[in-house]
Amino acid sequence: MKAVVGIDYGTQSARAIMVDAATGEVLRQHAVAYSHGILPGDLADVRDYEEALDQLLQVMGQPPYGKSIACVGVDGTSLTLVPTDASGCALGKLPEWEGNTHAQVKLWKRHTAQAQAEEALELAQRTGQPFLRRLGGNISSEWMLPKLMEIYDEAPDIWNSMDLAFDVCDYLTYLLTGVVTRGWPSLSFKCLWSDDKGFPQASYLDTLRPGLSERYRHLQRGKVIAPGSPAGVMRPELCRRYGMPEGVVVAAGLVDGHTSAVALGAVEAGDVALVIGTSNVLTLQTKGLHEMDGICGVVKDGFVPGLYGIETGQACTGDMLDWFVHNALAGDVALEAQKEGISPHAVLCRRIDAPWSSRLAAVDWLNGSRTFPCDLSLTGAFAGLTLRSRPEDLYLAMLQGIVCGTREILDQLAAHGAESKRVFAAGGITQKNPLLMQMYADILEKEIHVGRSAEGPALGTAVYAAVAAGLYPSLKEAHEHMGIRDFVTYAPDAVHRAEYRRVYKKNHRLRQLLIEFEHA
Repeated sequence: MKAVVGIDYGTQSARAIMVDAATGEVLRQHAVAYSHGILPGDLADVRDYEEALDQLLQVMGQPPYGKSIACVGVDGTSLTLVPTDASGCALGKLPEWEGNTHAQVKLWKRHTAQAQAEEALELAQRTGQPFLRRLGGNISSEWMLPKLMEIYDEAPDIWNSMDLAFDVCDYLTYLLTGVVTRGWPSLSFKCLWSDDKGFPQASYLDTLRPGLSERYRHLQRGKVIAPGSPAGVMRPELCRRYGMPEGVVVAAGLVDGHTSAVALGAVEAGDVALVIGTSNVLTLQTKGLHEMDGICGVVKDGFVPGLYGIETGQACTGDMLDWFVHNALAGDVALEAQKEGISPHAVLCRRIDAPWSSRLAAVDWLNGSRTFPCDLSLTGAFAGLTLRSRPEDLYLAMLQGIVCGTREILDQLAAHGAESKRVFAAGGITQKNPLLMQMYADILEKEIHVGRSAEGPALGTAVYAAVAAGLYPSLKEAHEHMGIRDFVTYAPDAVHRAEYRRVYKKNHRLRQLLIEFEHA
């Protein structure tokens, strides 16, 4: 037997899954919550990530399966910036930088580099930079360039001490192999790189900041590795520590929102994979290159060899629902949940009746808009509130607002020739909130195939790792043996189709009004 391990790094915890490469049987699963959690300012402690990796591999390597492990893969939230010195040591661990904001891990959702993002975008637009068309015509403050510019501007001591700038998936892959590599998806979607154009023109970067071109390339040096390819082998001392055989293959680092697609089998042109969690990531496979404004990017071989991968998403989904429960919930709902030993989300969902008749609308921009439009300065809103509005009415409006945001994305993609056919979904919320999944079917007017796996991203990473180790020649074949095969399918409500179309029309109009309001 050959076992495969996939590790998924989320915003607040990391999870690992071990599967039998031949049968797909889940042999082990384990999760580790980060000790420090999210630090103020959307930062993280790099030691949390390293400790989680150590704990997960200790569990995975235990008998009787440890000696059967053939390969390991890691994915992570992106772009989560980890600055290191020349030895590869994360700056946040060094005593001289203890507590320094710019030495810490900067999470994907840290948006303090918005001014730098706008500056970089304005120059790119003015000078006609070719990379913009591949990135939806925008530069996000979540990405590598603005985050590095922010360090240059605000912390020259950190800037001068930094020798490598990793996305977290590449940092963890480096810890396992001792070799500096760059995962193709992270570099393409988050770092302004493409296989045919490389990094942005030197004149562009040096206009932004003196000497930035050479420094930008230096900080991101390393061999670029395609998804499903080996980045190296696990360091021998780690194999001994975790009870694994020598020569365990370590796959190229991956972006967490991309890996569920192969776990779900969304590997054909027209397939959509939705990963629903703290935020949403929506990926679409297409045969041709579709360049358009408002997306996160389009990359050849971005997810599956031979196809173009389009990444889009929403910056605030589970985050928004949790915000409501923790900050705006009526006491009777919390009391009812506590009394029955269930979550407030479950109480709110069961109170909802006739969701097609909702009179409220909500826009899910509480953390900005990631795509269509890509503008993280936008803010959310509720409309239609009266003194008769109940907590469950607001909660339903948020659920429908999330789905309407997804519908906006699919409609815009289709308008640019990138049609969606099958829709798959994974992520923790898909298992916990069936009402939300039904709203997806009703408002998108499509069947939604929800994979019955709590660890879709980690499983997808394991599928990629199996291909990297040569256990299967293609992602499609690896999925057939290892991927999710158990689905729950939600079908659209044909009876109330007209009412759900009105829900979407109202929400679409509110989004347009909010854009006008924010930019007035």
